[in-house]
Amino acid sequence: MTRHLPPLLALRAFEAAARHLSFARAGGELGVTPGAISHQMKQLEDWIDGPLFERRANGVRLTETGRVFAARLGAIFDQVTAASVAARAPGGTSTVTVRCQFSLATKWLAPRIGSFHAAHPDISVAVLALPHRWSANERDPDLAIYHGRGTIPGVRQDTLIGGRLVVVSSPEVSAGLPAAPTPADLLSRPLIKVDFAEPGWHDEGWEAWFAATGFGPLELRTTLSFNLVHLAIEACLAGAGFALVPDFMVERELDSGRLVDAFGISLPIRQPYVLMTAEASLARPEVAVLRSWLVDEGMKKS
Repeated sequence: MTRHLPPLLALRAFEAAARHLSFARAGGELGVTPGAISHQMKQLEDWIDGPLFERRANGVRLTETGRVFAARLGAIFDQVTAASVAARAPGGTSTVTVRCQFSLATKWLAPRIGSFHAAHPDISVAVLALPHRWSANERDPDLAIYHGRGTIPGVRQDTLIGGRLVVVSSPEVSAGLPAAPTPADLLSRPLIKVDFAEPGWHDEGWEAWFAATGFGPLELRTTLSFNLVHLAIEACLAGAGFALVPDFMVERELDSGRLVDAFGISLPIRQPYVLMTAEASLARPEVAVLRSWLVDEGMKKS
């Protein structure tokens, strides 16, 4: 039976344009001009008999038809890529390495990676919790997740997780606050500080949180600090005090009630986590599948 398929090159161009919401960036990814992408979109819209994008002076936006089509097509492309991985290397594939920051590996990636393995048992994944900077003697990872630090030649960067900083504590510690607590009540309580030792890393701290609640400049005295977020979280679980941590790293603890959001006042994280992929690695289907899955997981919390 003959398959009545839309133009396949146009499908590939649409999938890229829908991800980037830009004909220029889609063209850059596929090695063609923005005009070529626009021409292919016209072909596809004629085949579908309806618009997929709204053209605007400052760019393009998906129509509702385009949004639904892009979501379904992206899932199909992932399945095609996964099938290609299994066919190309029966009996096992080369390992995809993911290098990331310690706390993110512990509190965000490790609890999720099992669902990827269940969906893609033919793809081997090695998660390496290591510092951001690596030496020339070390092999470059296929994927890396760290705070973004600007453009890197030959590396594709996707914003993975933004999130917010929330004040958490154990229920027992929070119960020691007044019935209707105010931020001022925290000034006499044990505050746990996250003090990153690696240059270039920064999250807003307690001073910024108090400023957001209306306080002027403060000189806070913290008697307990950690250089990793997940250590501060463990201290909170043990009842050591209050900590200001990313919300996506305490999802399970908040859902289970082991930690509580003590005030409901949060700060946006200034440096989102970025997924970095070497362009050479993107040519490997198994890397492309894992990259796509990670981006989807990040969007669930964005």
